[in-house]
Amino acid sequence: MKILDKKIIGLFIGVIFIALILKNIDIHKSFEAVKHFNFFYLLLMIPVYYCAFLFRALRWRTILSEKTGIKISSFLNSIFRGWFVNNFVPARGGELYRAHYFGKKEGISRVTVLASIVLERIFDGLVLFLILLLLASFVYSSKKFFGVAVAAGILFIGTFSVLLLTSKFYKNAFIQKRFNVLILKIKEKNFIKKFLNEKICEILSKLFNKITSAVISFMNGIGIFNSPVLILKTFLFTVPVWLCEGLSLLLLIKGFGYSIGILGALFVLSIIAFISLIPGGPAGLGPVQWGYILALGFFNIPRETAFILSLVGQLFSIILVSSGCLFFIINERMNLKEKEYINLEN
Repeated sequence: MKILDKKIIGLFIGVIFIALILKNIDIHKSFEAVKHFNFFYLLLMIPVYYCAFLFRALRWRTILSEKTGIKISSFLNSIFRGWFVNNFVPARGGELYRAHYFGKKEGISRVTVLASIVLERIFDGLVLFLILLLLASFVYSSKKFFGVAVAAGILFIGTFSVLLLTSKFYKNAFIQKRFNVLILKIKEKNFIKKFLNEKICEILSKLFNKITSAVISFMNGIGIFNSPVLILKTFLFTVPVWLCEGLSLLLLIKGFGYSIGILGALFVLSIIAFISLIPGGPAGLGPVQWGYILALGFFNIPRETAFILSLVGQLFSIILVSSGCLFFIINERMNLKEKEYINLEN
């Protein structure tokens, strides 16, 4: 399926979700809830929200630790740009843009960068799975959300295990030797010409070279699987990412006059994160709103408040991400002009 088709489907699903939500809530009550919102809590959210991005950058640098000499600001710059695109493009198109931009800027294969982003998502899923599993089991005793945790665990632990085994298999010296021999044999024209004519042989050879290059680049992107220390560091950087996100959500909920505690905020956050895996509009519009209503309903927060709370949260996120992105764009252009000025002087 083409990327454009996926985006259209995601947008369509998002519109359906919003339409169903609006049908089942009193939108006037939602607007009334905004009137009583305490904007002071938004100010408190700003440093916490940006801290999450700093930990994301540190985690990404750990995943790509083999690529030395890259500044932390470059990681932050690319993350903000990717998130900015995500806010306006369905189906997380910003992740593809981030891989393209960072790969081009730092001279790294786009496939390698994309593989590292896939790893980020897997570690996010594992941490959120553990949060939801523990809270649904021992704090809130919810069978429904325990089921969500189990389903998420199967998905993310399964994916993690497959990539781990694939990486170990790929790094095996004997396997690598046999793989290289096989590649050399296939590339030999005499070998291929036994079965195909020369023109088809050239086409297949080019295709095979591209596939081989992509596989090698992807395996380079998940190289941390060969280092237990790097796996642990990546996991430890992922935990504060979601603690910051949970604290941001807690402050947002407090702004609407409700208090569910940090554990409650993490519980809600993990549910929203897993529900947002459903394709939706830009920034997950649609499924995210449904996730807020479902999760906050567990704490008896009205659907109308949950709906408008989700919109305020997304708007706040868009503003801060756009501000961060703009900061790096301006900074990058200023540095470029400074270099041009120095070159002219010399």
